[in-house]
Amino acid sequence: MTTVTTPGETVDVIVTDYGIAINPRRPELLEAAKAAKLPIKSIEELRDIAYKICGEPAKLEFEDKVVAIIEARDGSIMDVVRKRKDKNLIALSTK
Repeated sequence: MTTVTTPGETVDVIVTDYGIAINPRRPELLEAAKAAKLPIKSIEELRDIAYKICGEPAKLEFEDKVVAIIEARDGSIMDVVRKRKDKNLIALSTK
């Protein structure tokens, strides 16, 4: 599986059904969006809306084992993904 990722500072705008977040490093975009009367929200406000809808995610614990490496577009290493510690999870059935 391949997933493409990019550092947050390279993202100018995030558009959702609940509002538009604009990178604070792009004040000209923010002013244009405000002038157009678009529904501007901070990224934190969008996060809080998501938490109200879905609830806050559970805190996870991880092992030391690296299971994936996150590479930037230029090939540099941005981050790693570690194996999640096994928990006795209860599977919910939709039956």
